[in-house]
Amino acid sequence: MLSLMNKQDRLTMENTELRLRLHEYERVNVINHGLKEKIQEIRKRNDILKVTRQDYENSLRSLQEKVQDGIGERVEGGLGENKLKELQNAWKQEQEEEKVKFSAVVKRHFR
Repeated sequence: MLSLMNKQDRLTMENTELRLRLHEYERVNVINHGLKEKIQEIRKRNDILKVTRQDYENSLRSLQEKVQDGIGERVEGGLGENKLKELQNAWKQEQEEEKVKFSAVVKRHFR
């Protein structure tokens, strides 16, 4: 009889421990689910930013080509040094404006 009572006590303790472990696993599972959702949202934002960055890079390349083509044509036509520097400064200003626009897009997506 004493053996049965000991066994019952041991099983009761084991059952209690298992219930506590189950509760902990369920809590961790809820946390994991929330983290997975956040990761998905971050991936979506990242994809949007990749596309936006690619658009800006393409736009920048196009502007660089236009400026270089314009400079080349004007140099061949006898354009002065001052005009070349003016065009280069305008091109640099356009680049800075594109960077500012890109920064604004990045900030909007991470708010």
